[in-house]
Amino acid sequence: MTQILDWRPEPGEVVEFEPTNDRAPVPHDVPASYFQRAHLELAAARRAAGQRQSPWVALAFDLPGRADLDALTDVWQGLVRRHEAFHTWYEPRTGPQAGPQTDPQCEPQDDPQAENLAGFRMPPASLTVRPVRVGDFTSAGDLHDYLHRRIDEQTAVSWPSLLAGVIRRDTKSTVYVAIDHTYTDAHSLALLFDEIRTRYHAACAGAPVDLAPAPGYLEYNRRERERSLALTPGAPELAAWSEFLAAGGGGFPDFPVDLGADGHTLLPGARLQYPVLTGAEASAFRAYCARHGGGFAAGAFAALALAQWEFTGNDVYRVLTAVSTRAYPRLFHVQGWLVNVVPLLFRLPAPPTLAGAIGAAQQGFQRARAGCDVPLHRALELVHDGGDVSAIPPMVSYLDGRSAPSSHDYLGADATVLTGPDAASGVSMWFNWFPDRVDLAVTVPDTPQAATGVPKYLDRVREIMLTAAGAHPTP
Repeated sequence: MTQILDWRPEPGEVVEFEPTNDRAPVPHDVPASYFQRAHLELAAARRAAGQRQSPWVALAFDLPGRADLDALTDVWQGLVRRHEAFHTWYEPRTGPQAGPQTDPQCEPQDDPQAENLAGFRMPPASLTVRPVRVGDFTSAGDLHDYLHRRIDEQTAVSWPSLLAGVIRRDTKSTVYVAIDHTYTDAHSLALLFDEIRTRYHAACAGAPVDLAPAPGYLEYNRRERERSLALTPGAPELAAWSEFLAAGGGGFPDFPVDLGADGHTLLPGARLQYPVLTGAEASAFRAYCARHGGGFAAGAFAALALAQWEFTGNDVYRVLTAVSTRAYPRLFHVQGWLVNVVPLLFRLPAPPTLAGAIGAAQQGFQRARAGCDVPLHRALELVHDGGDVSAIPPMVSYLDGRSAPSSHDYLGADATVLTGPDAASGVSMWFNWFPDRVDLAVTVPDTPQAATGVPKYLDRVREIMLTAAGAHPTP
């Protein structure tokens, strides 16, 4: 995970791939998911306030040699036709962009569940892609500034809310694609890495690509809304949320060190990158966790909790954690934002030890994971006195990326997930396990207090994990 501000691709010839169509878009009546709605409303509010913002995520990786433009054009035409996320979208019902302006008959249907967002789709067979040569860049700084501006601009439009391109060089070429976060997540980007390369190599060889039609995210959205509207404040699915909030007097947890921020105001953010464990150390840590009743994620949460206790004396650990909602095999290949945030709560044993905390963390995570189908925003509407939230509160995420298709090629292809400049009201963390290592990406408010205190806390977390990994090395 790299901020766009820190990404400096080598200069070269830039070519973009522009989707076009010969049909008017048509409305659909599937409401946006709760996460999509909150994301789109927050992005619109920031634009209205004149704030530059980057509500997208991106993927960049290298191909050998000077990329074949005809092959990449075929790649993107196949992608935008196959995946619903690239030919459906949402936009506001009112205001200057209340619907596609190309067809006065294309009015959104009256759907009270959709609230202020209308959905549209483009017939997939009407879509074609053409390469657009931007020009040659000789300055890395100029190239970076151009890509940042273009990504911000293109992902903010209703459709296509993505920018795909390539930086061509004789020795290697860098493919990049940025997508409004409304329509993608980390799992989707991993699928794109594999599918782009599969399609490209087939196109270069003149071979057919036999890919089954991929399920879309709209049916997932419909089912989420139907389930969520049936919930009441006393529903069993909300018990974990009620317990989580009650344990903190009705609020969200504070970070164990002073951040120099009030926890509510969104401030410019800073990104910290931590190498946590090597591949061998990660395997040893997981073995240690298994001996004590949990998995790798439970061990990481237990280490965070133990460090919290050492810093504050608080033996109750509360954190929001991201979980995938791809609960069924047919959802594994969907391009979309199929993620939720759930409340994790557990108490350290007396006396507090990592070995004793792992089982408690595992049980707490299993309780939280049982409510993965209850969207964060809907849960807070029902049980939180503060009402809905427009942005995701600070959280901790764990992702085992080793099982993703072609993950063994990430390092050789210099695969990178890119994000926009950070903004933060608290501390969010992403533990990512790759084939060769475990990394930790951290977003913090850009304050002197956070710059001093957060690294001290995370250094202790890493020390706890390394000590455990050394206790039970793998053969």
